[in-house]
Amino acid sequence: MPQINVLPDLLVNKIAAGEVIERPASVIKELVENSLDAGAKRIEVAVEQGGAKLIRIVDDGEGMDAEDLARCILPHATSKLRTEDDLFAIRTMGFRGEALASVGAVAQLRIVSRQAASDAAHEIRVAGDRIEPVTLAAGPPGTTVEVRELFFNVPARQKFLRTAQTEMGHVTEQVARIALAHTAIEFRLTHNGREVYHLRPASDMRSRIADLYGADLANTLLAFDRDERGLKITGYAGLPADARSSAKWQYIFLNGRYIRDRFVSHAVREAYRGLMEPSRYPVFFVRMEVDPAGVDVNVHPTKSEVRWRDSNVVYSQVLSSLRDRFLSADLTPAYRPGPAAFASGSGGGGTTDGEPDTEAEALRRQRIRESMADFFKRQSPGSPATSPEARPPWPTSGPRPDRPPGAGQFTMPADPGLWPPPGGYTQPASPPLSHEWADVHGVEGTLPAYRNTIQVHDAFLVAETDDGLTIIDQHALHERVLYEQFSRQIARGPLESQRLLLSETVDVTPDEVALLDTHGELFGQLGFELSAYGPSTIAVHATPSLLKPDRVSEFLRDAFGRLADRDAPASAELLLDALISMMACKAAVKAGDPLSSQEIEALMAKRDLVERSSNCPHGRPTSLNLSLADLEKQFKRT
Repeated sequence: MPQINVLPDLLVNKIAAGEVIERPASVIKELVENSLDAGAKRIEVAVEQGGAKLIRIVDDGEGMDAEDLARCILPHATSKLRTEDDLFAIRTMGFRGEALASVGAVAQLRIVSRQAASDAAHEIRVAGDRIEPVTLAAGPPGTTVEVRELFFNVPARQKFLRTAQTEMGHVTEQVARIALAHTAIEFRLTHNGREVYHLRPASDMRSRIADLYGADLANTLLAFDRDERGLKITGYAGLPADARSSAKWQYIFLNGRYIRDRFVSHAVREAYRGLMEPSRYPVFFVRMEVDPAGVDVNVHPTKSEVRWRDSNVVYSQVLSSLRDRFLSADLTPAYRPGPAAFASGSGGGGTTDGEPDTEAEALRRQRIRESMADFFKRQSPGSPATSPEARPPWPTSGPRPDRPPGAGQFTMPADPGLWPPPGGYTQPASPPLSHEWADVHGVEGTLPAYRNTIQVHDAFLVAETDDGLTIIDQHALHERVLYEQFSRQIARGPLESQRLLLSETVDVTPDEVALLDTHGELFGQLGFELSAYGPSTIAVHATPSLLKPDRVSEFLRDAFGRLADRDAPASAELLLDALISMMACKAAVKAGDPLSSQEIEALMAKRDLVERSSNCPHGRPTSLNLSLADLEKQFKRT
């Protein structure tokens, strides 16, 4: 007896529906894409009970005649493909010919369509395996599709639907994705008779973003574009301070279609690396246009994934577009009055997406508030504390009288051209910076316009600027400066090291000792000379000149712990970058280290000479801007 059966058409369509129709939002995606391919300029989407009871799509597209209406609900019937060659030059949203047949197999489907030149519309109804003949009907030019009782004949699928509120959330997101990609189209979305969206045609994506998510977000986005190597990229990138806790705010569009793509997503993460904490996700909108021959969109039933002919070009172009834009932008977060006082979710304020502060973030906010209050006290007219030279006369290279021995013993040379010096940290003997220094080092104009810079709580620097105040985390800024310096030096060769008279030992785990065989070269680039000294001990023969001796053991333990982590970056380049970031953190000044006026001036001069000075290598903000307008609001002067 034969074991192979030819499946009936209804079962074939239900199988196709399982791939294409996951939930009401999937139905809306397929139907709205059909409307776009029909040339619609206005599309209305009406939903009841999250789409489980009713989905109605009304468009003003070209419509269908009676013959096409009878064919459109058949399996693999499409107007988008004629020959095999068309499959490799897809310029339409849909092309598989599965949507209407699949929907009709699992729902009660009604289609009314009329062409502009026709005097009457035609109607067809489908419900499972029952297809009614085409009849005359009344209707405006265009097409109306009604889908009722989704999965009425597939109870197993119907029970997997979530609540109406959850399903409506997916519907709203689906309409937003399509509307962002097609800004010239008018969209209207209603749920149970109540309007959710009414998006009129927009001139660009920024305007459509403002309509969907508010002008506050849209106005802060950084526009970028690039048109090279056959790939045109336009888009908007959110500030690092506006990063969110999930990736739902990342939108990628290819030739008008929303997609998920690991190459683009990885390029975006790489562009933001060092500008925000790794656990955060940037807000991101990008539209790409490429010759259809350069991409295969026929690798997923819902066309949400693609295969690139040259994925390296896509990766490099997206990465370069963002990096170039970030280098030309001021990424310093601004003070925002109110409960969420600071823009950055990592820098010490309520996050922009309503997440509560952690205990560490709340403590950081409190420290910044105290620093601001201390600054205003010091700036009282005639107060001797206004001048940096009026600080207590004890030396910054030794312990302060009010601190325990060994606390706050960091010094920094005044000349940032030699900072930090090859021989380590010493008390500077050179005079304070002069304006001639800017000319020697190729800085446009004069030194940065920071005035009356002071240190408060031995943790923050507060400076007067032309339009307000800048509050700087001394550790985060110094960390960024050292990271940039280490990176430039390693690009030329290993960091300068100094041999120890007597080798020191560091206790690690046996697994970490074994890492010397595979990662010894990485430590050599950082200026270390290491060897195995026992089953769980490493001998240190030479250390980087820029790393203080008392921080070597701590750095090595953390570094080997990072390398032993299975989730650590796999490539040598990323591993080296992670170690450079870690070394910069260990070598930088800490909160609690007092700085002299020359040291403060050197650090402030460096701020405008490094790339991405707005964030430390780990993504935390280095500074916070407080404008005069913000001050006036706080003191009720406006």
